[in-house]
Amino acid sequence: MNRLLLSLFLLLLSAGCAADFQDGDEHFYVVHKDAALPVWVTGNWRSDRILVHVHGGPGTTNGIYWQKDSYRRIADQVGIAFYEQRGSGSALGSHRELLTAEQFVEDARVVMTVLRARYPKARFALMGHSWGGFLGTSILLEPDLQKLFTGWIEMDGAHDASCKSFHYGRDYVLAKGIAGAEAFYRDVWKCNPLTNENNQIEMYQGKLIHLWHSEFVRAAGGYDVNPDRVLTGSETAESIFRSQYDLYAVTQHSPLPVQNYYGRDLTPRLPEIKIPALVLWGQKDIITPVTNADPAYRALGAAPQDKELVLFDDSGHNPWAEEQDRFTSAVSRFLGKVLPP
Repeated sequence: MNRLLLSLFLLLLSAGCAADFQDGDEHFYVVHKDAALPVWVTGNWRSDRILVHVHGGPGTTNGIYWQKDSYRRIADQVGIAFYEQRGSGSALGSHRELLTAEQFVEDARVVMTVLRARYPKARFALMGHSWGGFLGTSILLEPDLQKLFTGWIEMDGAHDASCKSFHYGRDYVLAKGIAGAEAFYRDVWKCNPLTNENNQIEMYQGKLIHLWHSEFVRAAGGYDVNPDRVLTGSETAESIFRSQYDLYAVTQHSPLPVQNYYGRDLTPRLPEIKIPALVLWGQKDIITPVTNADPAYRALGAAPQDKELVLFDDSGHNPWAEEQDRFTSAVSRFLGKVLPP
């Protein structure tokens, strides 16, 4: 009898000390049109303040962002919902006929439906980096979706994916005299800045033509002031061997041949975005040129007191990695306004 009582006591004690299942992050899949999109909600999501993060690409992953303390410090304040887009990172299923800008917006709509159902008391802000700037802008241009968010953060975004923007990078590469670039841009690459007719999603020698362009820009130093500040060798190894993200899939899929993205400029429609906005841009960014930052800031439809432009003097395409303290400060200040405790 005493043994039975002791066993029951120990069972109750162990149950009382067990961790609540909600002490951890939440991981789940959102399945839509033959694609399973992984969603990872981390940080202080119990505050009912959640930043929905739209990663770059098209076709990369959220894994690179979490390698830096900048995002982890933001997650101490609010929750961050990282979701992997169709055909990207560790997402499952990639039907090429569904790789359209419109489908990515539809996927985001479904993701938001699930997030709102799982976190019914939460308020949401939206953040997009690089291609995520184009996709995030496209999401907000849907009036019913814009109403779901209290603020918008675009960082080095591709809302202007016109041939004029791509020519900025091309001219930079040619001025640097990168080997092989002159013949490529003369004989292979097509992107008319007047008509925006282009061949960016066609293949050349086994690679997307836009990937060739991106690699030439990287070789010319148009991505990062100091690449070692963005992703070190140990961080890459950690991402490959110890993280939840599938970097092998990224190397196979990125960039995705997304229809209705290359050659489009969403700047004329930015006045339709009325919610508070923060525009972040690296001064040395060539792949999504810094010349697009001020026009975006001015065009956004938020009231003057509700929008801000922050330029990073010592950063290229990735201020979140190259100037972490200043990035964290700017984002935290903005989130304090649009997602107050």
